[in-house]
Amino acid sequence: SPMYVWHKFWGRKTWNVVAEYIKTYCPEGGIVFDPFAGSGVVAMEAVKAGRKAIVCDLLPIATEITRMTLKPGNLEQLHQAFERVAGRAKSKILDLYKTTCRKCRHVFPFTCAVWKKGRCIEIRYESCPHCGDRQAKNCRLSRSDRVLLQRIERMRLGAWYPRNRLYYPDGSPFKEKQRYDSLDQLFTKRNLAALAWLMDAIEQETRRDLRDFLKIAFTSMVHLCTTMCPISEAGHFTPYSSAWVQHSYWYPSGPYMEQNVWQKFKSAVLGHQGLMKAKAESNQYFSDVKFARHVEGALENDADVYIHRGDSVKLMETIVKKHGPGIDYIFTDPPYDASVQYGELAYLWVAWLKEDKGYLGNILASEVVRNERQHKPFRVYHGFLRRAFKAMYDVLKPGAYLTLTFHNPTFQVRNATINAGVM
Repeated sequence: SPMYVWHKFWGRKTWNVVAEYIKTYCPEGGIVFDPFAGSGVVAMEAVKAGRKAIVCDLLPIATEITRMTLKPGNLEQLHQAFERVAGRAKSKILDLYKTTCRKCRHVFPFTCAVWKKGRCIEIRYESCPHCGDRQAKNCRLSRSDRVLLQRIERMRLGAWYPRNRLYYPDGSPFKEKQRYDSLDQLFTKRNLAALAWLMDAIEQETRRDLRDFLKIAFTSMVHLCTTMCPISEAGHFTPYSSAWVQHSYWYPSGPYMEQNVWQKFKSAVLGHQGLMKAKAESNQYFSDVKFARHVEGALENDADVYIHRGDSVKLMETIVKKHGPGIDYIFTDPPYDASVQYGELAYLWVAWLKEDKGYLGNILASEVVRNERQHKPFRVYHGFLRRAFKAMYDVLKPGAYLTLTFHNPTFQVRNATINAGVM
């Protein structure tokens, strides 16, 4: 349902399964901890089940998805904020996507375009608002389409957008970098302009809570506006939609989709799996949720949840030092060797949120992953994992349980994970 899927993240766990584990292994009113929280399913299910939650993640996007899912939102005010953003940016953005109906010549914004090797080769639209004409394939560019693209290529972008390079401070390229060198190269100039204008319009919102909701709605769709979305009508794809399907900064050798940024943002806020539907659902469970500003708020006071952004081992060591073993149950889903490079792939979202200061240094120092570009061969990754298990063992109350979910096809990684737990 919308509460669980409104923002992309990797390795989501089935919420009702997590809920049953929490209700079985954590006493009512007890504290559930997840040191690798991801998108926050453990926090959500713990609070729903009447338990307290302490969750931690190194990635700002992960803690923000968790926070904005749990945070109550006024739907009327959120919708009004969306309309104000529309007033500032909608018409300017949609002008970038204007095309002419191939049947009746009516002018309106297209749904998406198809590009190949840096050249726009096709326009697609679902329905002309005047005559209902539909173009789902092989609709070549008109003369006005080509003139518009030429105008866009000459245009200077006045608004801010991230130019972060896909390299570590020592000059090593990201493990998941392909032919792109920086984040801005992931976008066509048309979409880069539209996204920059849209973020500028969102930043003009004066209330921080509404601004934060709209910014996280922005990141929920920004990857769909990159060139990393292949053309395919298999599976859940349609002639008008695609997805970031590979765990890399994928460089297309074949055709790829250029989505209409405003339509994607509107869907991210108002769509059937958008933020408004997600908040309508989550408000039913978390309308009175109390957030702790420090871990003591969840350990000693009446706060429902504490969300920590940073090194989970340091957090656990702090808890033990100040409070002793105080956790009733741990449910966690750590990274599996090099399967998903969470830190690298989250950089796209983190940079658009302007949360990238010190980010690469943090993942270099603390991300539990095998990544030779981070100077973390397998033995280093295994050392990080063992240290995490040791901290989890220390922070749990005597006789308490830890549940680990695990998926990796190699014997080496499976056995190393079991070994780290046994040690």
